Amino acid sequence: MIKSLVKALLFSFALLSNAQQKASIDSLNKLPFATKIENAAHLDDDFLKNAEDAHKLKYILGEAESYSNLSLVYYFQGKYEKDLQYALKAIELYSKINAQEKIALEFGEVGYRMKTRNIKKAQEFMRKGKSIAEQNRFQKPLLSIYNNYGVLKEMQQEYDSALYFYSKGLRMKEQINDSVGIPYSLNNIAGLYVILKKFEEAKVLYDKAIAIRIQRHDQSGIAENYAYYGDLYAAQNQNQNAILWYQKALKNAIKFRYTDLIQFSYKKIAENYEVLNNSGEALKNYKLYLQYRDSLLNKETNAKISELEVKYETKEKEKLLLQKEVESQKQKYLIIALAVFAFFISLVGYLIYRQQKLKNRQQVQEFQLKSAIVQIENQNQLQEQRLSISRDLHDNIGAQLTFIISSVDNIKYAFDIQNEKLDHKLQNISNFAKATIIELRDTIWAMNSNEITFEDLQIRILNFLEKAKAAKEEIDFKFTIDKNLYDLKLNAVFGMNVYRVMQEAINNALKYANPTQIAIDVTKIEGKVSVKISDNGVGFDLKTVEKGNGLNNMQKRIEGIGGLFSMQSEVGSGTTISILLSI
Repeated sequence: MIKSLVKALLFSFALLSNAQQKASIDSLNKLPFATKIENAAHLDDDFLKNAEDAHKLKYILGEAESYSNLSLVYYFQGKYEKDLQYALKAIELYSKINAQEKIALEFGEVGYRMKTRNIKKAQEFMRKGKSIAEQNRFQKPLLSIYNNYGVLKEMQQEYDSALYFYSKGLRMKEQINDSVGIPYSLNNIAGLYVILKKFEEAKVLYDKAIAIRIQRHDQSGIAENYAYYGDLYAAQNQNQNAILWYQKALKNAIKFRYTDLIQFSYKKIAENYEVLNNSGEALKNYKLYLQYRDSLLNKETNAKISELEVKYETKEKEKLLLQKEVESQKQKYLIIALAVFAFFISLVGYLIYRQQKLKNRQQVQEFQLKSAIVQIENQNQLQEQRLSISRDLHDNIGAQLTFIISSVDNIKYAFDIQNEKLDHKLQNISNFAKATIIELRDTIWAMNSNEITFEDLQIRILNFLEKAKAAKEEIDFKFTIDKNLYDLKLNAVFGMNVYRVMQEAINNALKYANPTQIAIDVTKIEGKVSVKISDNGVGFDLKTVEKGNGLNNMQKRIEGIGGLFSMQSEVGSGTTISILLSI
């Protein structure tokens, strides 16, 4: 009797302890959204431990929500591969307990967070979440999904569709007085008005949104709205006012470590300084933007994200294959039952023939799925090989070139070299090794890049011009590029060839033309890209000059990527090299 009572008490204490632990796990998972964002820089360890505690208790819902929160804080830390990894892990756990509303919400959130990295994959995830939520009439996921789906439509310039989903989401939020979500919808509609040049209507909505966020002490939201005011003034060509608002957004973003907003603000400040012809501040802020962007999303990170996506897609395909096998098995039983029931030999023969046909079709589908999986694995192996080769180039050849430079410098400092020719020769060796290191870094950059944007080319050309200006202070360098080309993506070979030709043309002008001005102009003309490199140097007679390796190589590079190369020059009137590229 006493032993039974003791066992019952111990069991009750165990139940109470488990309940308390679950309550503790839930309290961390249910932190307000604004609190999670403000403290994202150091909440990752807390949510990891929360997931471990939930796993020990076999509390699947608590573990899944911990991973969902972990995904969110990693996104705001700029660790995008971990963001995707833990979002997919949360979805997998939600599926085990059939938490359809949670699955819909997670698909919507991870899709939205991928919008700037892979809009095709972002739409795929968002549609899955939207479909589940609409089929089951889940209100909570739809509050954010409609709004975020509108963002994707706006990014694709489908403005009517964007306004439809923004307005639909806003109406739902206003019905339940959702003070967290309403500012997001107001800001998105206002942003659309800015694109459509309805500036007064946009400012009214921005003012409403920031008033709600100030009342809620939503620091991340306030910082975001500062950036929106910057967009508003920039669209009206009030660039100085735009810079002031972007700087306010940057200050708050740095204070609370909002990495996405930090790099966005640096980029926008640089663009507005560029419009104001303040090239020094523009270059300074472009470098800070590039530094943040490259540190947060380097090439290895991209490879990890691709690997996670491939693993997820492979699981989905394997699940589909299993479902088809189950369906095929059910059809087989049905055919056998009908054959036994009907007892007609002709029907049995027909059913066997039909079953064989289905089996053959299934085998073809299985083969196609397996071939797709093999292709994905081969692509991953190729990416790993490219990364390995680039690391070897950097670590081995780069180290050897650095050793050569160091050795030459040590010889020059260790010995009193009186022979000017020897001293000049040593200096040439050192300069050649330094130039080779720069070329090696450019090659590694191109190898690690699946795609290169004109924005990447702009930063590297600006760096090249900055060094040239330091060596040739008497020359005025001008570089202009059509902003509509910033996001245009080129494959690595294409982009590298364009960069090398621009570099060679500038070097030729510096060596032979004796100019006082060199101008580079990149514009978009009727679906093509025009690049012109011109100088006001001594020029030459095209009919009598003998083309060297440099000019021939430039022409071969451009023609090799399907472009047109031409050159105009007259004695005393300078030289212009023109490139026309199909995009």
